[in-house]
Amino acid sequence: MTRRLSFGLFDQMENDGGTPLADQYSEHLQLARAADQAGFTHWFKSEHHHVPLDIAPSINVLLSAVIQETSTIRVSSLVHLLPFYDPMRLYEELCMLDHLGHGRLDVGFGKGISPPEQLLWGIPRDEATERMEETLDYVLSAMNLVSKEGLGVLFNYDGQFSSAKERPLEIGPYQDPHPPLWRPGTLSTAAKLGVSTIIPGPMKLIPERVAAYREEQNGDGAGGHPPILSTLRRVVVASTERQATEIATRAWKHFDANLTKLFRQYDLWPPTMVPSFLGDVDKAFETESLVAGTAKQVAEYFDQFEQESGLEHVTICPAFGNVSGAEARATLDLFCEAVLTS
Repeated sequence: MTRRLSFGLFDQMENDGGTPLADQYSEHLQLARAADQAGFTHWFKSEHHHVPLDIAPSINVLLSAVIQETSTIRVSSLVHLLPFYDPMRLYEELCMLDHLGHGRLDVGFGKGISPPEQLLWGIPRDEATERMEETLDYVLSAMNLVSKEGLGVLFNYDGQFSSAKERPLEIGPYQDPHPPLWRPGTLSTAAKLGVSTIIPGPMKLIPERVAAYREEQNGDGAGGHPPILSTLRRVVVASTERQATEIATRAWKHFDANLTKLFRQYDLWPPTMVPSFLGDVDKAFETESLVAGTAKQVAEYFDQFEQESGLEHVTICPAFGNVSGAEARATLDLFCEAVLTS
């Protein structure tokens, strides 16, 4: 059959706990190149700090590397933690990335789900949302101004946390008026902004969440970019179901340890949002957050998903926890053979 689903690849860049960092960087870049060559639509990278969940916390540096290693795949943050940035520097770096990729940049935004990371960066928890909203407004205001007035225009901004007075804008984005935007985590907010998002949950719950998004959707898409509705699945494919399940179970525990390390260290327990379900791998399988099996089994799952979910895009994550570089590449190769080419 002709498959309607298209796929993105999410890479959290976790520390696997045993491989030198330089080698891990190389392995993850190889994975990005393979996804690009296989026809994946997007490569996504999250941002975290002071935690083994992310060995590439300077997200723009890694986005630049991936842009240089690929040719067609869209390269995106999922997400930039906006309260952590000086907004003018972020504006300039996003513009640079957009030009380096000749318009292949997407920008995800959020405040971050980890209060201990905010604590370490001196961001008051009760200001995180307002700082995120203001930084987004600042950056988009500058991009929209350049789009209308051209380079050299003077930018002014009077915000609660940031301001600008007659700042010359000598660089603007490649895409007009700005790159496509992603807002995961808050379905209603994404819909009202008309931006792309990641819809969580098993396939049986997704149609009603898609309908809820469409009901609240504002316009045809922020900046003229039609929003993409995707979902996230961590995936392990191996030669036997037992082997895939063993890898997935081992890696899920490591993923949970990486994710929750700071929460335990700073006595902010339990977290309010825990994508790892506190290490409960059965819950991960039950909610389809984790999919593991042979190539045939995984292909059958996505056949069913395509028929029942109402989505046209799925984001998979083959590298998580302590999945090795070889295991992640094996998953991607088997997935491409069984799912992308079926």
